[in-house]
Amino acid sequence: MLPTGALRRTSRLVALPLRHAARAATAASRLSGTTTEQVAARSAEQVFATLGELKGGAAKLGQALSVFEAGLPEEVAKPYRSALSRLTDATPAMPAAVARRVVATDLSLAYGTEWRNRLVDFGDAPAAAASIGQVHRGRWRDDRGNIVDVAVKVQYPGVAKALRSDLRTAHMLGRVMAHVTGLDIAGLTDELAARMIDELDYVREGRAQSQVAAAFSPRVPRALCVARAEGVQEPPGRTSVVVPRVYAAMPHVLVTTWLDGTPLTALLDGGTDSLPTDWQELARDDAANLAARLIGHAAYAPAACSGWMHADPHPGNFLLLPGRRLGLLDFGSVAAMPGGPPEPLGQLAVAVLADDGPSALRWARQAGALAQDAAVEPDLLIELLHPIVAPTAQDSFTYSPSWLRALLTHLTQSRFAAVRRELTTPLEYALIWRGVLSAGGLYAQLGATVPSRAFEMAYSPGFRHAALSADRHEEPRRHDYKELRS
Repeated sequence: MLPTGALRRTSRLVALPLRHAARAATAASRLSGTTTEQVAARSAEQVFATLGELKGGAAKLGQALSVFEAGLPEEVAKPYRSALSRLTDATPAMPAAVARRVVATDLSLAYGTEWRNRLVDFGDAPAAAASIGQVHRGRWRDDRGNIVDVAVKVQYPGVAKALRSDLRTAHMLGRVMAHVTGLDIAGLTDELAARMIDELDYVREGRAQSQVAAAFSPRVPRALCVARAEGVQEPPGRTSVVVPRVYAAMPHVLVTTWLDGTPLTALLDGGTDSLPTDWQELARDDAANLAARLIGHAAYAPAACSGWMHADPHPGNFLLLPGRRLGLLDFGSVAAMPGGPPEPLGQLAVAVLADDGPSALRWARQAGALAQDAAVEPDLLIELLHPIVAPTAQDSFTYSPSWLRALLTHLTQSRFAAVRRELTTPLEYALIWRGVLSAGGLYAQLGATVPSRAFEMAYSPGFRHAALSADRHEEPRRHDYKELRS
């Protein structure tokens, strides 16, 4: 039974950081590295057990926050990474009879009494259990009469009520997680929680998934035709990203192509034996670089080419496929970007790289990140933002956990407090930032070298236009700020 009572769920969530704090205090008093690892492991197990049982927004927030583990020391991050990744495939399953009842109800409404001629087989054992639904293997008869292997995602009964209950506790969870991790992520957590209601809409998810697939087709999307006409070519690998085909999208059931592959977590954890054969043939660094490059396409191509951005690129939503391809799953959390990536954000990035204070202020205001009357020192604004956009200043950039930790430390320095107070994140950008931060977190976990500038040039018209204009008129000025090195 899915716990839905707000009081019960809140008490379970609040208990997590209290237990962690007690264990951490004990470990600190003993000054033992082994004890610290044991504390981290026990805390991670508590996170897994509680969030996994509660499902709904609690588990979803756990997954969203997992990106920040790359900024933690490895002895603490590793058990959290293991526990959070298990939320996607090892949470308690709903009984087979309940899953079949949900499937029968939705399919009978969509296809009438003939629905069994569509879904010709349905496996009772779930192949994966996630935060608001679980996935079963099945076989589907398509419009041409062909029988295909499918993934049938079934929404948990009662999860909508549980999720709305979690919205009332998300504010508290964001703050306690900020306390545990030392990162100021409470405001972001609030907005992400509010957007989770969208993930209950499987019809919307199916529509977005079908449209995103076009970004990776052999036929060049219009946005890339424009970029190529301006002399810019996207990095190789766009068509190696695979989005499962949608066969049916109903309120509580989503039927898509089944993909056979290995979760990205296998590569993150250093294992190679379970990878597809052609991925095993690559050296670990080469495999990490290829995976990161394909993740870059998965993160940025849909925004430019389809009007959607995948906003939940955690490791459980990527599969390494034969043919050195990458499967992209789960389109419940997507940012609607009908006009593509916001031009002011790209222009702002180039202004920061060029050390152009007046332009940086102007574009920050146009992006909605600064109020029109906000008084901010241009030099401090540029110094604060420069490490964020620095990876796009060169042809390739090598990410690492130490780089991410240094970035997070930089952003929280007290001398930037006045600037941070003036900066705001427009609500419509919350999911965009989640996607960008998550992609960067995955790059760091992989320790990958990524053509970040080429992604921006191809997929961000604002960045491309500003950068091409700068190249035509003058060389960008170089920063003397201390770079964040890996």
